[in-house]
Amino acid sequence: MLRRWLRVPFASKDSICPSCEGWLDSFGDHALTCCCGGDRTRRHNLIRNAAYHAAAAARLDPELEKPGLLPQRMSAGSSYDNGASTGASDGDASFRRPADVYIPRWQRGPPAAWDFAVTSGLRLECLSDAVQDPARIATRYEDLKCSFKDTRDACQAQGISFVPMVVEATGGGWGKSARCVWSKLAKSTSLSRGELETESTCAIHFLQRLSMVLHRENARACLRRF
Repeated sequence: MLRRWLRVPFASKDSICPSCEGWLDSFGDHALTCCCGGDRTRRHNLIRNAAYHAAAAARLDPELEKPGLLPQRMSAGSSYDNGASTGASDGDASFRRPADVYIPRWQRGPPAAWDFAVTSGLRLECLSDAVQDPARIATRYEDLKCSFKDTRDACQAQGISFVPMVVEATGGGWGKSARCVWSKLAKSTSLSRGELETESTCAIHFLQRLSMVLHRENARACLRRF
């Protein structure tokens, strides 16, 4: 983790990634976006789980990957924007799960679907935007999450508030929607504990835990390839 943070190379020269056979740079930046090996899925799931446990501690009665929230989506044989093909199960409404973490009652309003994603400003198509405004990377991916297969509109039609929870992999900065959720969650946590911890303290501790998960898994992905 420290080597990545200080930009200390993992190797003396670039090489071939053993997972995808792409170009593995000596700093390990490729490892953060490599689509093979399962590291991205593991990182996503651990961040999701940390948020779930925090919501449970705040007594929000969260549910992981709640099924049956949306109607049936595309038929089998179609493909996603990332090139992956749908399976036979994708036609079943029970498999469409826009809520990595489902909150049955969020801020005294309708249910909320927290949908997590990790993106990276180091991807070639994002480098220009990342240099100009690092926050733009998360914002752009939030928009993508909302518009992909009309997920936000579909959730609204079912009376659910769709909330994209996007974090940038390299620096660990969260998107606007997620920052709003963390602020409200810290307040709920503080109240549930009888204000033994202040709202700001709860927020700091929670964001530190999320940051440790993110950077630990980034380092793990690098070490597996070197």
